[in-house]
This record gives sequence, C-alpha cells and structure tokens, in this order.
Amino acid sequence: MTIGKDTIPVTEIVKREVSETPKYDWPLEVGEKWKYENSWTSQDGTTGTQSQNAEVLSYQEETVEAGTFMAYTIKYTGKTTNSRGYSANETEIWIYAPAVKNFIKLTQNQGDFHYVEELIEYSKPE
Repeated sequence: MTIGKDTIPVTEIVKREVSETPKYDWPLEVGEKWKYENSWTSQDGTTGTQSQNAEVLSYQEETVEAGTFMAYTIKYTGKTTNSRGYSANETEIWIYAPAVKNFIKLTQNQGDFHYVEELIEYSKPE
C-alpha cells in the first residue's frame, strides 16, 4: 500500500495485533465494544498516543470504488496527543471487509482535520 511517499507491505497491515487494547477485537460482532490504545513514533521522531472507544455498528454490504463487499462498520471515538503539544478529539469510521482482510474505507475527523481514504482497486489473490 502506498500512502504519499511511504510504502507499507500489506502483510504488515493485515498482521494480527497482539494487544490488550487492539484496533480490531476478534472476532468482530455487531454491538461489541472495546478500548483501543496505541503509542507511536513518526518518521521525524515525534511520539504520540491514541486512546479510543470502539463499537461495531453494523455488518452489511458496503460499496466503494473497488466494488461491493460485506463489511463491518466500526466507530472509534477518543483523543490523539503527541510530543509536540498536539491534542485533538477524534471520531473515525472504519469499514472493514473480511474478504480483503483490511479496511476498504476510513473517514477520520480529528480537530479541524478531515480525512477520507477509500479502496479504489482490488483483485483477489490467486
């Protein structure tokens, strides 16, 4: 996956996270709630934390530019802070498709920042 100038191997993205507070709490079920917490370091050395409450809202067909997939809609609400004094409340909606083993759409509102990412092309591995 290419994001700007960064290339991230898909094997890293789909790797199951071992954590007491994971991004996805397997197995996903509609109505399930959990806490997601993450600490990170960016390429420029900035460190940060993210703390969110997660809830699976639905499991249904979702259509993006790459096609139509059965997918979970997961809502995350919480806060992100970093070592440069940044702090913002955030809401994220992740549309996760098990067939793709990844999210197919992400909508993020963080302070004044609004970001949308969507899968535009997909082919099944052979």
